[in-house]
Amino acid sequence: MHITSPSREPLAPWIRQHRDRIDEALWTDGHVLFREFDVGGLEGFEASAASACDALYRHYGDLPLASVGAGASDNVYFATPYPKHLEIRFHNEASHTQTWPSRQLFFCLEPASEGGEWTLSDGRRVVERLPADMLERFRELGLVYRRRFIRGLDASWEQFFQVDSLEELREKITPTGHEIDVISENDLTVSYRTHALLQIPEHDTEAWFNQILLHHPDALPGQIDAMLGKHFRRDQYPRTVCFGDGSPIPTEWVRTIDRVLTECAIHIPTQANDVLLVNNLLMAHGRLPYSGNRQVRVALGDMKEHAAAAVGEPA
Repeated sequence: MHITSPSREPLAPWIRQHRDRIDEALWTDGHVLFREFDVGGLEGFEASAASACDALYRHYGDLPLASVGAGASDNVYFATPYPKHLEIRFHNEASHTQTWPSRQLFFCLEPASEGGEWTLSDGRRVVERLPADMLERFRELGLVYRRRFIRGLDASWEQFFQVDSLEELREKITPTGHEIDVISENDLTVSYRTHALLQIPEHDTEAWFNQILLHHPDALPGQIDAMLGKHFRRDQYPRTVCFGDGSPIPTEWVRTIDRVLTECAIHIPTQANDVLLVNNLLMAHGRLPYSGNRQVRVALGDMKEHAAAAVGEPA
């Protein structure tokens, strides 16, 4: 759903007044785009996000908090720091972890001079189009994500898990099913076994819900794959994913997943002050390459937690 305010109404109170309509649209359409509203800068964006969510979340280690400098907001993040000439592939935010947001908001402070569209792909349609045997194998086995934290590459393990020591890391994540392989304090791998699809019983819905295209080496851009290949074996890349029993996901399956997500995608060009609200349970999101000085901020809310009754337990 796309909503335009020709009179530039303040966004946060408008969302509060129409929350029932917005909640319904998030399940029918998977997203709501607010255009030509008076957002009110970062502070107003945070207020709008708080109006659209029951609770905001500020402890997500994969995005840097935008809590420094003028107009700082405690619950607002910078967008993914990724080269602008490369596409960010489809993913459901934090689906590779134990907890994830059910709602995610994006605020366009400055659009790209060219490109940079938001991309969304409906996980319900993806399930309808993927081969039945592929879906059954993912349901049966689930996934194992392996994140190798090498100092100076990507977020540090301290930042990602919000801890200060290896002892604190073990205490925090071992009870949740994470496995830690410590090579050194500057080089460690964390593995987590979880779902590939999400069951949402209250809506009698199943959705494709994962980060395969962000973690599988076969989904990497050629230049990134070549760069990493100079330093690591493919099974030692900073991010990898396999089936829950440790077996590899075939290359041709990754290509099929990429193709189907792309076929199910919509592209949303951005304008200054656009706010995009996404149902993260249903919609994988990404970003097209761009030129210029694109500036986007992010808010996360209404966290969910991996539970066997909700997502299915990998065999």
